[in-house]
Amino acid sequence: MKAAMSVMLNVKDVDRSVKFYEALGFQVRWKWEGDDGKADYAGVGIGDAVIALGRIPKDRMAGQYDDYAKWVSTPLGAGVIVTVELRPVERIYERAKKAKAEIESRLSKRPYGTAFMLNDPDGYVIRFLRPTGVFA
Repeated sequence: MKAAMSVMLNVKDVDRSVKFYEALGFQVRWKWEGDDGKADYAGVGIGDAVIALGRIPKDRMAGQYDDYAKWVSTPLGAGVIVTVELRPVERIYERAKKAKAEIESRLSKRPYGTAFMLNDPDGYVIRFLRPTGVFA
């Protein structure tokens, strides 16, 4: 059985986040703009991995969405680690350094594979991992 999974991250500025992920080698899969001309929602992908990026404009949250607005306004990135498994982890690491991404942990070999972690513009920790034995 083949399966795919994506994650959605609430972000302050979808366009800024799209540019960040493009610098790492992700490609835009979709992008929708709101009435204000700013991107409300986009998906960036690399291989089968997809990260959806969403912006919730405050003026759309009045009334029936108050609880949701309170939930998504908590500190972005708090306690979230997204892992992207792929073969060319060294290539992504070099792209991250070139893009001056905030590297949380440098590329290293670990018992479970070769990995590094970085912070995206909203503080989400993204781990890039080539698991031991998966892409041999």
